[in-house]
Amino acid sequence: MKTMTLKKSVLFCLMASCSLSQAVAEKPAAQAGTVLYHNATLLNPATEQQLNDGWLLVKDGRIVQMGQQQQGDGSLPAATQQIDVQDQYLLPGLIDVHLHLTAGPHRVEMQDGRPVMTLKGHSELTRYHALSTLATGVTTAFSPAGEPEANAEYAKQQRAGHWPGPKLSYAGFVFEPTPILGGSVHPKDEAGWRAEINRQKALGAEYIKLYQGLTKEEVAMGIDLTKAAGLKTIAHLDAVSWQYAADLGIDALTHALPTSAELLTGEGKAAYVAERKIPHSARFVYSWFKHVDYDNAPMQQLIHTLARQQTRIDLTLVANELMYFARELETLYPEQEMWVYHPQMRKRWRATLAAPSYDWSAEELATAQQQIPKVQQLFKRLYDAGVPLAIGTDSVASGPFYLRELQLSQAAGLTNWQVLQLATSGGAHHLGLTDHGQLKTGYVADFIVLKSNPLHDLKALNTLHTVVQQGKAWSVDELKSQLASLSGMKL
Repeated sequence: MKTMTLKKSVLFCLMASCSLSQAVAEKPAAQAGTVLYHNATLLNPATEQQLNDGWLLVKDGRIVQMGQQQQGDGSLPAATQQIDVQDQYLLPGLIDVHLHLTAGPHRVEMQDGRPVMTLKGHSELTRYHALSTLATGVTTAFSPAGEPEANAEYAKQQRAGHWPGPKLSYAGFVFEPTPILGGSVHPKDEAGWRAEINRQKALGAEYIKLYQGLTKEEVAMGIDLTKAAGLKTIAHLDAVSWQYAADLGIDALTHALPTSAELLTGEGKAAYVAERKIPHSARFVYSWFKHVDYDNAPMQQLIHTLARQQTRIDLTLVANELMYFARELETLYPEQEMWVYHPQMRKRWRATLAAPSYDWSAEELATAQQQIPKVQQLFKRLYDAGVPLAIGTDSVASGPFYLRELQLSQAAGLTNWQVLQLATSGGAHHLGLTDHGQLKTGYVADFIVLKSNPLHDLKALNTLHTVVQQGKAWSVDELKSQLASLSGMKL
């Protein structure tokens, strides 16, 4: 009997040992180079999904697995490194689709004895603004205009990991009659246009930017030649109507300034045309909104065309507000928020923005400011019609301008989910990026970590403390600490 019991005991031990060995063998080993972010609240605006107790597994710059840890279930994927997010919020990295990252401040230089505006930048300025923009959660950006050589150099240095900052795609010099050093070109004939388009393409430009001073014939030629070169067109137009450009198949439009008289009717059109005859007046940037009727036939046709053709638009509502409130910028953008600008930019940016309205009376300023709701109505009309919109700042650094753009979009009638969608998956769609803008398996690991929930208040973006870009984690404090070494340049 004792022998029988001993044999059973030995057999039991052998079976237990085998089971243990099998369990150990079946337990997944940590994949080399994996990072697990867990105990997180995952916010995915594209699907309007909030996932509590969520986790992400990142490897080689991508999200390779994600899920939700059930209550009482201690199992998580094995990883080389585990980061407890402590129940904070993970949001896809923000995308700024209108960032002039490589541009310098507006200045005037003498050329051939004449004053000429310049936007020429400097690598130190660019590096500063790239760092500060990344530190505010923008992991991807598009520059709709800029010196093509400077844009190409930034993209090269950023890809190599030498210059931390948002991943950048870009257009080159704008095609515009007004001479702008480091900003514009205006070839004399079709051959010159074709040569410049091909030159910008060779420097990595994906878009050609058509600007407000061009004629209808030049806009049409620009679109045709750009298509022939295999690139896309983006335009900031004025006298030439958005409808004209849309009928020609333009890919993208920018700014909430569709200020062509062709989109107006009746007495409003006549009054606006008379106002435009005043030389050197910038009042048209608000008076068009005073006269427009969004229910008139031209505007209804335009909205229908843009929706049908899925023309991509960044309205940069913040640009309108900056012009209308140019004498109140210290209140809108207190100095403590302007660390995102290089010290040389901080000195004069408010004065530069106030220049176009220098001769506006108090009554005219009040009239301009009263148009903000009308500007927001344009945004909401386009959004409700299904026109693809995205978030842009028209700045050299995103920072407070990005948050303000989100707030203005929300005030136009969008929910926080919808606003954050434009900032993430909407931006990715705008730029044709099929693996950005979402917390999703297989997507690029671009996300930010927030202490507060932006679904409750968009100002939660100011609680950002960690930025993960293509799987690399950056502390916001670490990024800010690098700014001091880039602050000494004098223009």
